[in-house]
Amino acid sequence: MKRGICNLAGVLFLVAAAAGQAQETPATSPPTVPAASRSEADCTGFISYTRVPADIYVSGGADNFFRSGVRQYATGDSIFLRASGTTSLVPGTEYALLRPAKSLFETSRYSGEFRAVGKSGTPYEDVGRAKLTRVTRKGAVAEVTFTCGPVFPGDLARPYQPRPIPEYTPSKQFDRFVPANGKRVGVIIAAKNNAATIATRDVAYLNLGGKDGVTPGQRYRVFGIPVATGFRSYPETPRESLGELVILSTQEKSSVGIVVSSTREIFLGEGVELE
Repeated sequence: MKRGICNLAGVLFLVAAAAGQAQETPATSPPTVPAASRSEADCTGFISYTRVPADIYVSGGADNFFRSGVRQYATGDSIFLRASGTTSLVPGTEYALLRPAKSLFETSRYSGEFRAVGKSGTPYEDVGRAKLTRVTRKGAVAEVTFTCGPVFPGDLARPYQPRPIPEYTPSKQFDRFVPANGKRVGVIIAAKNNAATIATRDVAYLNLGGKDGVTPGQRYRVFGIPVATGFRSYPETPRESLGELVILSTQEKSSVGIVVSSTREIFLGEGVELE
């Protein structure tokens, strides 16, 4: 009888100890994931309120004896860089290659797009990266190490600085009809490659920037803005959320965001609200 009581007491002790350990186990935080890959982050493009200096540029490249202005260069090719003024070129320096994104002004996707983009600055598209291998009196030689697209003579070169890649916690549930929260709001004024619509993994440009308090890693809810139909009696409807985007980088009057979730295609001119 005593042995049975002892066994029962031992079982109760183990159960109590296990319960205590369970209570002491800290709650785990939801996992975070990178908002973009390195190649995605380095190929977003941006809208700069101040023009990018043109003191270093691609003047040509190897295997172009006919001096063709439409010669394209890709990863592994050798290109020639020139510097103007007192700008010096140092072997081993890695450069980011870019050019003005003129495509954003070729086709208007919504009323007022050109004006909205112009107020934010000059749009640029990322072209790739190149590492300086040799400097001569007639120019410098660089090897193209990464490309977002073809490299052309005339492309600009700036010292490469990796863009930080923010992390975020994916939403477990997405409320499509959550009301406005009263926080900062803005508009998607353009998209990479002048796309008319965007969805998950696409890049968008917002009319909000550093001066508005926007910082990389912030998450914004995308909501639909009804298009005027011409019917005066068109009834008001609940605001519909279309997805979420995470800010990758900011300029003075604009920012770059990547769509991390979407319920349907998102049109340029749709609204965004800080979550």
